[in-house]
Amino acid sequence: MIETTGQPILIIGGTGVQGGNVARELLKHNYRVRILSRNPHSAAAQEIAAKGAEIVQGDLADAGSLEPAMRGVSAIFSAQYADPCDPSVELRNAANMVKAAQKAGIEQVVHTSVAGSNLFPRWNKYKALTGYYEQKYQIEEFVRSGGFRYWTILHPCLFMESFEEESAKVMAPELRDGVLFGVLKPDTQIKWTCGDNTAQFARAAFENPEEFNRSDIDVAGDELSMSQAAQTLSRVLGKSVVYEAVSHKEAVRRGLLEGTVCGQEWMEVVTPSFGFDINKTRQYGVPLTNLETWAATHREKIFIR
Repeated sequence: MIETTGQPILIIGGTGVQGGNVARELLKHNYRVRILSRNPHSAAAQEIAAKGAEIVQGDLADAGSLEPAMRGVSAIFSAQYADPCDPSVELRNAANMVKAAQKAGIEQVVHTSVAGSNLFPRWNKYKALTGYYEQKYQIEEFVRSGGFRYWTILHPCLFMESFEEESAKVMAPELRDGVLFGVLKPDTQIKWTCGDNTAQFARAAFENPEEFNRSDIDVAGDELSMSQAAQTLSRVLGKSVVYEAVSHKEAVRRGLLEGTVCGQEWMEVVTPSFGFDINKTRQYGVPLTNLETWAATHREKIFIR
């Protein structure tokens, strides 16, 4: 284990789903946590500060602001921001982070990417989707080739947080009426994860850097079809939820983003269930949350009329 008693772990993306969960998990186990934030006075930053995190002002786009943020840091958890209007932002920010970490002499980086980014050959039906995975892979390569003593890359799949009220507005726009829909077939098995699963793996990697070193790890806590996911939500929440398989055009018309629908097609055609065996994830012995447990503990964030 890297000594953390007097050295904080820097969380990039510490006010988001994955970074926030990692910060809370580390704080719960008495780690010193430092959060990089463009706006330290934001409600999200103040909420995590109230739990004991140190908030430092900085912006990955401003390389000069990273030097003081990384001073004295033992390790980094990286969840990069993806700008929907300018994909190049994520690449530049990640490159700035790696360069600053190298300069600061930081030994360990745990980076969270996306499931499927390291699967080849690429599916080339949709140029934007191919570019998305290529960019994620390029960022991973920044970390792999960064010269860090320890590195781990996590590959989370479909997030259960998509069912939370705010995310559902774009990820499940009819959930409020008890309807999930998409182009996936009702019985196609897909993997599910949540921010807490990322947090468990991140803490495990920080506590056992040798065991998790130079590893790409697919992260999932459950494997369910969309129909089974709807049934699980119905059972846990006590409200009727059904799944409807529709065409690509119909899915977009009803409110799913074009990129989301293309991603569902990729899951259906190219890599059913994200192309990995969930039992390999379980072999690490890291505690994982399934959809039933997640829904039961997040029911207040899920809105169904």
